[in-house]
Amino acid sequence: RSASEQLFADAEREEEELRDAARRSKLPFLERQHENWTGEERIEDTVLRMLVDKYKPIRSGTVRSADEKLKSAPPKADGRSTEALAAELEDIIVVDRPLRDADDASLRITTSGSSTIAGTTPTATGSWAHEPLLPTIEGHRPWHTEYRAPSHATMSVKFARMPAPPTPLKPRPADERAARKEKEVLKRTAPAGRLHGAREATLDYKLGLGAGRAKGQPPTVTLATGARPNPVSVKGWTSLVEDRIERARQKGLFNNVKGRGAPIMQQTEETNPFISKEEFLMNRILQRNEVAPPWVEIQGELEGAVRSLRQLLRQAWTRRALRNLTAEHPPALLRGMTLEQVRALRDSAWEARERAYHDTALAEVNALVRKYNGLAPYPVRKPYFMLNVELERMYEDCVGDIMDGLAERLGGRRVGASDEKGAGDEED
Repeated sequence: RSASEQLFADAEREEEELRDAARRSKLPFLERQHENWTGEERIEDTVLRMLVDKYKPIRSGTVRSADEKLKSAPPKADGRSTEALAAELEDIIVVDRPLRDADDASLRITTSGSSTIAGTTPTATGSWAHEPLLPTIEGHRPWHTEYRAPSHATMSVKFARMPAPPTPLKPRPADERAARKEKEVLKRTAPAGRLHGAREATLDYKLGLGAGRAKGQPPTVTLATGARPNPVSVKGWTSLVEDRIERARQKGLFNNVKGRGAPIMQQTEETNPFISKEEFLMNRILQRNEVAPPWVEIQGELEGAVRSLRQLLRQAWTRRALRNLTAEHPPALLRGMTLEQVRALRDSAWEARERAYHDTALAEVNALVRKYNGLAPYPVRKPYFMLNVELERMYEDCVGDIMDGLAERLGGRRVGASDEKGAGDEED
């Protein structure tokens, strides 16, 4: 081996090693790029699919319909004759194979697709399976081929012009008898038409819709005619709505609108950033329809039961205290009683006698408390009521009622008033 051959061999080996290294470094990257299907969708593909479904990709450029494309570049019809097109088509399809020998037959592909073959066996290969049917050109490669569209392939579009249908005219009868009969029918139906028109005009006048309409114009749309407006555009609907609003305003339907001229009532929850708009609207709907959760309804029952219990206790102790004070103390002593003395009044015998009733009433209230706590959320739950706490509250609240009752029984004089004020009242 010569030195030049050795150098070429070393260079080829080095290039092959470089190509192998590049191929080995690129192979893991390609494996990561195109992973085999495992039956499960990757998170990246799922997120990408969701984003594409949510936000459709914006089409670049302007969207043009087929009609716009035809209008901008209308196709032009070919002015050549049919014979010229047929000749050009035959020249394109027909392929002549050059003869290799003088005795070789020619292969011709006609327009009908049939081939005319002269001779039974090919001379080059000896078999039609390996014989090339198309002519070969020395040095020709597939990328040298250039496709040229035939001229007859251009489309030819002819825009049709549809004439408007002629208005059918009723032919006049040639027979005098038929013409006389038709005139009599029109004469009989004319009064009925005039009567119908008069009835429609009367209804329009009553409803105030026929004013300003000239003779010969179509009648205004009314409920009596049965006609219904049907605008075909947004502008038409806007005009119809504005017309209806103006008619209602002229009739005075907007004079007694509730809240007219008053500011719109807004709630503080509307501007609360921590309450969503949907939650605010749902709460307002529930409030307007007086709908509440079960624990809110039970809360109303509980408050009513507690109010009733405290009122009964207050009335019972007021009667008991007034009876004991008027029976045990003279009127002169009662006139000098103060609020502290009334507040310090106690009756253990009365408490012992009414203990059973108090326990039963308090047990019913605590049962409602237990039911309420079972349904209400934790932050709004209530404690149980105690008898001694309620009795102390009763003694404190009944002081004013007892003082008023003593004053009423002592002849209208205020209990606890001073002697000087009482003397002044007597002088008056």
